[in-house]
Amino acid sequence: MPVITSAGQVSKEAHDLILQGFDLLSQHDAVGSEKAFRQAIDVQPEVEAAHRGLGLALREQGRLPEAFRELQTATQLDPEDSDAHYSLGSVAWTLSMPANAPPAKRGGMSSADYQNLAGMEFSKALALSPKDPLLRMNLAVLYLESNRPNDAVQQAQEAVRIAPDKALAHVTLGRCYFASGEEEKAAEEYESAIKLDPQDGEAYFALGQMRAFQHRTTAAEDALRHAIQLSPQLGPAYAALAQILMEEDQNAEARTLLEKAVTLNSQDWQSQYELAVLLNQAGETARATELLDKVLKVNPDFPGAREQLATGYLRRGDTEAATNLAGKMIAEDPQGPEGHRIMALVFWKQRDYDSALAECAMVLNADPSSSAMLALQSIALWQSGRKKEAQAAYREAAKSDPKVGTADDFCRLLLCDAHDITIVSEFLRKNRWVLMPQMQP
Repeated sequence: MPVITSAGQVSKEAHDLILQGFDLLSQHDAVGSEKAFRQAIDVQPEVEAAHRGLGLALREQGRLPEAFRELQTATQLDPEDSDAHYSLGSVAWTLSMPANAPPAKRGGMSSADYQNLAGMEFSKALALSPKDPLLRMNLAVLYLESNRPNDAVQQAQEAVRIAPDKALAHVTLGRCYFASGEEEKAAEEYESAIKLDPQDGEAYFALGQMRAFQHRTTAAEDALRHAIQLSPQLGPAYAALAQILMEEDQNAEARTLLEKAVTLNSQDWQSQYELAVLLNQAGETARATELLDKVLKVNPDFPGAREQLATGYLRRGDTEAATNLAGKMIAEDPQGPEGHRIMALVFWKQRDYDSALAECAMVLNADPSSSAMLALQSIALWQSGRKKEAQAAYREAAKSDPKVGTADDFCRLLLCDAHDITIVSEFLRKNRWVLMPQMQP
């Protein structure tokens, strides 16, 4: 039950409506809760708790800019309400993320503005409630996101001092140590969290992320699977495990995990992108395009997503659309490999081998280990009659991707259609020996 902190007398009608609003909010009825709080504000506009409750109800509905305004009003009506400052800081922090930022307006707040305001509001809440470990943890996370790891460690250490029995405090401190490069201290904190709460997946997730960073793949996979088992709603754990499996070419399970991550968090554009890549590889370009459109709404200049979108066009045979998009990418970033990679594939399909080789050279200058471009370079050289150079390029392609010797993988890299298969099959048949181990004299 909320404590009404507004100065002055609160009418019984407004009081009852506010209690009703918080009760509906606790039952996850954000729409009904919003109605009750608005009625309370109509009765008595100066009551802080009504505006705070309305802000929370709007936040539950994803209406973040509106929630932000109501919570600002709440803090102005009662500057001593730490809950209002904390809630305002949380909404401001969410609005600082690209996926949640409102449309830019002249003179409006930027992501950095929202992030700075979040820090100020958390600090105000902390000054009013210095013994609240959750506030300390949130401030630590904000400092991490702001690239201030030393300040983050200080806040997280204080959270652990205040609440040594809270597993989340230890996980937060572990993340701060990890960001500061103190990996062994981080592991100790994660282990402490697991001992305090063996059924909480957060500590296993954090441990799995760190082990993946350390290239301890087996340990990372075990920790992440444990995290998912204990906390099946922990979307980032599915995404992190999918990344490991994709590196091991276990794309079928990785796809399932990414589907789950996207279902759990529709704002997770990184998982949407990775899933789109797998869908493109499987030839499911319609669904891939749908996901890429969502990613590009959040990050319109993300070159990887634009390249995948152009790849989808090529797979559907829409060479014109792929060429137009690649041209825009090259015009904006002449040295970037993404646009040139698409153009190389376009020229290959048009059998313009000289132009394809020129584009390959541009890509390999920026990305020397691009298996797709090394494979394309080898077959384009072969078709141009430059046999020895073709075989040397083919060997380099195999160093980058050992499976390039199979027709399926070679064709996957070149986005082969029915017109390409005969050429690829002949090239692979005549150059089988190129990838065989060389006999030592």
